[in-house]
Amino acid sequence: MIKTEHRYAPSTLASILQIGIDKPCLVIDFAHAVHNSSDSIRASPVFAMESFQNSDPTTGLYKATFGHIVHQFIMITVHLRTDQSGQPLWTYLRIDFEDISHRYPQGCQTITLSDDHEGLRRRSDGIGRVEGLHQPVENGPSLDGIASLLEVVHRRTPGGYNCFARNCLWLTENLLLSTALKYSQHWLAGFVKPEALRRYAERRGDAVACVTGMLYHDPITQTLAGIGVSAWRGVAAFFTHAGPNRVESHDEDVRLILEEWMPCVTAGFI
Repeated sequence: MIKTEHRYAPSTLASILQIGIDKPCLVIDFAHAVHNSSDSIRASPVFAMESFQNSDPTTGLYKATFGHIVHQFIMITVHLRTDQSGQPLWTYLRIDFEDISHRYPQGCQTITLSDDHEGLRRRSDGIGRVEGLHQPVENGPSLDGIASLLEVVHRRTPGGYNCFARNCLWLTENLLLSTALKYSQHWLAGFVKPEALRRYAERRGDAVACVTGMLYHDPITQTLAGIGVSAWRGVAAFFTHAGPNRVESHDEDVRLILEEWMPCVTAGFI
């Protein structure tokens, strides 16, 4: 699923890391830049993570599917302390998984950096959000921890982009659901929406129920969509079970990501 490229407002974090200043960068390059940055940048608290879906009716994908299948992406809110003012500021990351065959034959996972939240999420609707509202930042993820998560998820796409399995929806689901479970107590004490995501963070539902519950409000539609989503993933898993790019069930994907994701930097203002 292809995202239309736009110009975004500058990013303080991009200027500090010297990456992604005037265009999106690959998630692996971003993660390496974060790991090699100062302790204060690595420990920068991640305040929120939210998934979005494109609501622009002029895009080719929206037109082709009558809005039933649209591009999804993740946005992350980082609380950054800068040397210039001595005061924290908000800066934002947008993570996309794209099929850009003319540049990357297997698609790519990219990050766009900006200090302008609304500009970065332009023409999109929120799906699910977790945030550490009024919570101690050390109980939530650090920027370095999120960089490690991006590396883990990237390693789970050895075959690159696949419109039938590992696509932008797959990336969005795995980043949000893994983060929701990893720091569940932090988010639950803060703010989680919608209710389907809250139930998932409380471990009262599976991944498919969470995803369909976030996308659809009608219980009947949720049930039918859940059956379809599970069947689709099951077929993909059957045909890839013997290969290096094996597709897993939604819950198994999250379990494997959490098993490998080992954040080593505590969030805080240093």
